[in-house]
This record gives sequence, C-alpha cells and structure tokens, in this order.
Amino acid sequence: MAGLGLGLEELSTKLQSNVATTSDSNRLPTAIYDAVSSWLGTRIFPLIIGVAILATLLFTFYGAFLYFTAYGDENRATQAKKSITFAIVGFIITLLAFSISAYVQNIIISDQGRTELVAPTNSNPQP
Repeated sequence: MAGLGLGLEELSTKLQSNVATTSDSNRLPTAIYDAVSSWLGTRIFPLIIGVAILATLLFTFYGAFLYFTAYGDENRATQAKKSITFAIVGFIITLLAFSISAYVQNIIISDQGRTELVAPTNSNPQP
C-alpha cells in the first residue's frame, strides 16, 4: 500500500525535519502547520478535485445516455436533465468550496495570522 500515493512518507519526513529544526518550542505549532498545509495543498486537494471532475463527467455522461435513450419518454428525459443539472451544480459547489478554502488559507491565515499559532511568551516570569 505504501501510503496509496498520498505522500504520507514525505509528510512524515517533513514533519520530523520541521520539528527537529525548530529550537523554540513556541514555534512548534507553526512548523507543524507548514508541513501539513504543504502536504494538503500538493497531495490531497488535487486528488479531491480530480475525483470531483470524474464524478461530474460520469453523471453527465449518464444523463446524456438517459436522454439519448429516452425515445420520447418524457419522464426519462426529465430524469436525464436533472442528472446533468445536478452534476454541474455539484461541481460548481465543489469549486466554490475549494475557492473558499483557498481564500481562508491565503488571506485569513496569512503570515500575520500565523503568529497567533505561536504560544504567547510570559513577559513577567515569576522567580
């Protein structure tokens, strides 16, 4: 199986490397975030988009097949039109979901927002 091509070994190596090179324990969450977000962006998101495109194509072809084989049956033609419409609407919803996640990742969790992941330091240590 070996990670099913998802790059789990690569993620593990990158996590170990980032954790080992992080000397400040307050920066540890940022190091983990960097490794995981890179893995999600390069391995998981493209896989999910590919599955969504494949599902859209399959349901569109299924709807087209139903439509072409309806032979005047209005119920079957209506079912075919609904199948094609739902496939396209589902794909649009999938693209919107990924657009929103990209917006959140690139704008809200920017370099300025990543500083919030770092645990606050105690400026007045007790003796």
